[in-house]
Amino acid sequence: MHNLSQLEEYTNDIATATKHLADQITDAGLSASDSTSSFSKPHLNVPSDRNRELHRARQNVLASLKRFQMFLAEPLDFVQELASQSQLLACLRWLRSFQILPCIPLNDSASLKDVADLAGVPEAQLSRVVRMTATAGFLHEPQPGLIAHTALSASFVTQLSYLDAAMFLAETGAPAALQMAAATKLQGQPGGPNDAVTAYAVAFNTSQTFPVACDQRKKLQRQWLAYFRCSVDVEETVPEILGRLDWIRVGNACVVDVCARSAEAATALAELSPTLHFVVQLGEPPSAISNGAESGRTGTHSQIEQGAFNGLSTRISIQRRAAGSPQTVRDAAVYMFRAALADPGELSPAESRDALILPELWAHLGVLKSNPAATFVLVACLQPDPDSVDPDVEAAARLRNLWKMQLANTHEMEVGELTELISGVHDGVGGLVVVDKRHSRYSSTVAFGIKYQTYTRRQNGAEQ
Repeated sequence: MHNLSQLEEYTNDIATATKHLADQITDAGLSASDSTSSFSKPHLNVPSDRNRELHRARQNVLASLKRFQMFLAEPLDFVQELASQSQLLACLRWLRSFQILPCIPLNDSASLKDVADLAGVPEAQLSRVVRMTATAGFLHEPQPGLIAHTALSASFVTQLSYLDAAMFLAETGAPAALQMAAATKLQGQPGGPNDAVTAYAVAFNTSQTFPVACDQRKKLQRQWLAYFRCSVDVEETVPEILGRLDWIRVGNACVVDVCARSAEAATALAELSPTLHFVVQLGEPPSAISNGAESGRTGTHSQIEQGAFNGLSTRISIQRRAAGSPQTVRDAAVYMFRAALADPGELSPAESRDALILPELWAHLGVLKSNPAATFVLVACLQPDPDSVDPDVEAAARLRNLWKMQLANTHEMEVGELTELISGVHDGVGGLVVVDKRHSRYSSTVAFGIKYQTYTRRQNGAEQ
């Protein structure tokens, strides 16, 4: 009966999530033609410029289906899935090697024989590869002897970064991952190589580190960054997570955005709380921001300095403050620090992460001590606790962590690590403690509410 009740719960979750997605599609004004595009295989296309709630509804459906799949899966299913994923990766590399995808019209079918002749491959092999990828919705046979793109496969032609991401997995990621055990054995040998040995180094028999290889080989760098951009975009949910903290109800008070590179969070929070005033402290001059980052962000330095605050300029002011320097605003209710622990493709060691966060914690220790009512809000993308986020978000986070270990013997910070780092900031009277912690199931971003507490107050709280 327990399994039956769980089965009913999963099916109800799927039905509810699907109904919500359908409602969001209707509200967004997406018609059937918008969703299926010009491809004969049905496909729901959610444009990237649509509202966040629509994307979240889609994510909820996928998360519900994933939980249901895990509930039903048996060992044979697991092995079959492993085999399917490995063959799909091999097929994508084969298609890329012979430039098959551009040979197929985007909005029409083509003769299997003509494509095989054009690419110089055996027709029988092409047929087997297409039929395999078609099981995942990538290419299909509208009728015997013809092949055509699906919406999924066409995106690998129109947006080549997806193909770069797949080629990173096929040519670098998978070979390195399969040498993880060999690297661990080498690291554990007495008198042998230390933990500087990586699975990547073992796989490619090289002493060159992966970051150095990326610097010297632009194709590898492009593929690695393309793969990492396929990860979940955690930045989108930062204003929402911050909005869940109790400090959002502090009333007519001041919030300092520490080491800001964007006005987006301050602007979004100002819209949520019409009584709050914000001080955006720019952490680095405009010249230090690359042109690519400047053009790819909303609310960057140039926009901040031009006063692009959506009519909120009377409640948002600008300052300059070097990272880790003494905090000049002493009477704020909240100090908000969004710690960019690493750029998407960066493989930072733990020491550099600590060096980014600790100076800001120490710089605000005295401020929080002199103003016990003030809160320091630290926002960071971390490895989530098990089952604390949706399955796809957790899977993406675990993948990032494994890639960093296999490629560079580093790792993403976990919630417990950051909590310990925070509690290590103290003086002779007291120190920093985490008093609140919030996150979303849709993101691995966590917001910590931090205050200064004396040792006496901590002890009294523990006794109660």
